Formats: sequence, structure tokens, C-alpha cells
Amino acid sequence: MSSTTHTPALDPTPAWEKFLDKNFKTLLLAFIALVIALCLYGAIQYMNRAKALKAGEAYVSAKTVEDLDVVIQEHGGTMAAGNALLKKADLLWEQNKKTSSVDMLNEFTVKHKDHPLLPQALLALGSKLESLGKRGDAKPVFERLVNEFAKTDVGALAGVRLGDLLWADGKEDEAKKVYEGLAAKFPGSDNAILNHGETRTQWIAAKLPTKEVDGPPKPKVEAPTGMPNIPGMPQFNMGGPKGLSPTVTGAGGATSEVINLTPGKPSTPITVTPGASMPAPAPVSVPTSAVTPAVAAPPAPAAPAIKIAPSTPPAPAATAPVKAS
Repeated sequence: MSSTTHTPALDPTPAWEKFLDKNFKTLLLAFIALVIALCLYGAIQYMNRAKALKAGEAYVSAKTVEDLDVVIQEHGGTMAAGNALLKKADLLWEQNKKTSSVDMLNEFTVKHKDHPLLPQALLALGSKLESLGKRGDAKPVFERLVNEFAKTDVGALAGVRLGDLLWADGKEDEAKKVYEGLAAKFPGSDNAILNHGETRTQWIAAKLPTKEVDGPPKPKVEAPTGMPNIPGMPQFNMGGPKGLSPTVTGAGGATSEVINLTPGKPSTPITVTPGASMPAPAPVSVPTSAVTPAVAAPPAPAAPAIKIAPSTPPAPAATAPVKAS
């Protein structure tokens, strides 16, 4: 008697199809959630771009400190608001409101840490603090630039400024160490910045003074108060500011009479007495007979009158009657 074995029938349905049948609802919900997330992301990006565009337009049109305040308050958190803080700091510094300018830079470094101009803002902050004499506050700012922004030109320039602060405080060894380490710490920086470090290292070795010395005072130049005193020349005094009372003084010191400038009164003639340096000329007498009187020129002769004879003959002259003898 023969025995037969039964093998189970193979299911021809693929595995992925079975997975879809089993997890269809889950996959559908996940797909719907993904579509919603993409739509939300697109809407948020669109709103952010519109907000940034509006903030940028407001920043471009801002011209005064008050206009920049509007941009900062209405568009906070945007890049335009950060730019407005930097521009406001510059305007306040130009208006000699230096403390307020420093406050704006400090606010920028706190609220806009991701702004692309953060290194430049820190460098400006440190330089302004140093110019105000607050070197103790400027030093950590430069140190932050050196540590957080290595291999950049701004960081290298901050290293030079940090060395200058140390040198000004009399710490020449520390300053020299900073200058010499610029090339290794900032290999890709501008050569002009690195050359500043090398030049300062040479200055330290030469023991150059770090403080300016005032030069000698300028000589005082007195303005002339009157006419120059030339030997042999009379001196003229034009009087005080309330009224003119001019006098003429000769070279020897003698003073003539005052000129009378009152309207309606005759003026007194000026008499100048020559001094010893200018001898008086000898009087010259001229005889009266030697003076030839002026002779008036004779008048020009008048042109003779021209008479024209008439066309009719003249009447005969009357003859006297003859007496009879």
C-alpha cells in the first residue's frame, strides 16, 4: 500500500504587497503628515521672506536715528534690525554720543550672535572702548575675536590691537609673544596685517617710547600796535576808540597840535618838529623880484568876417551944392 505526502501550497503574493496591505493605513497617515509638514514649511519660509523683505525696505529708507529705532522695534530678530543697530551706532558716534554708540554695539553682540557682521561689530566695539580710555573693557573683546574667529583677517587685526594694549600697559614680553604668534595663528590673513606684528616686534626690540612727549611751546608773537618806529619818520597816533584825536610826533619826540575833526570848525595845521636824526632843512629865501609873474596867454584872434557884395549896384553918393561966385 503506497503512502502519499501533501506539501503546503506556496503563496504567490509578494512580500512588499503583503506589507502594504498590512500597513496601508499607517503609511497613508504618514504621507498626509509629510504633505502637511511641507506645506507648513513652505508657508513659514514665504512669511519669513516677506517679513525680511519688508524689514529690508524699511532699513534702506531709514536715514535718522529715529527711523532706525522704528526698524529695530517693528522688525526685531531680522537681519535688517541688526543692520539698523550697527548704523545707529555709527550715527550716534558721529553725533558725539559715544557712550550710546557703545551701548548699541553691545546690544547687537547679544541679540544678533548669528549675524554675518558680528566679527566686524566686535572689532568696532573694542576699538571704540579703547578710544574712550576703557582699555580694561576692550581687552576681553579683542580676546574673544582672537579665540572665536581664528584664521580670519578680523581676528588677526584684533590680535594686533590686543598686543598694542599689552604694550601700552608695559607688558612688553606678553605683547611680543602675541605679535610673534600672529603668523602661526592666522596663516591665511592679509600680509599687511601680519607685517604690523613684525614691525611692532622690531619697535619693542628698539625700546621705542610708547608715550608722546609734548614739544616746546611756540614763541609768542605780539601784534603790532601802531606804526613802525623808523628813524627819521614821524609817528602818527590815530587816537582811542571813542573818538579820533590824532597827533603827529616827530622823530625827536616833539608832538604837534591835535587835528580838530569837529564839523564846522577849522582844522589846526599840523606842525612836525624833526628830531636829531633828521636835521631841519635850512630856510630858503626867494626874492620877490626874481619871481616872474605868470603872463596870461593872448586870446586867439577871431576869424575875419567875410562880406559879400550885393548884386544891385549901390546908390550914387549925394554931392554938395556949388555956391555961385
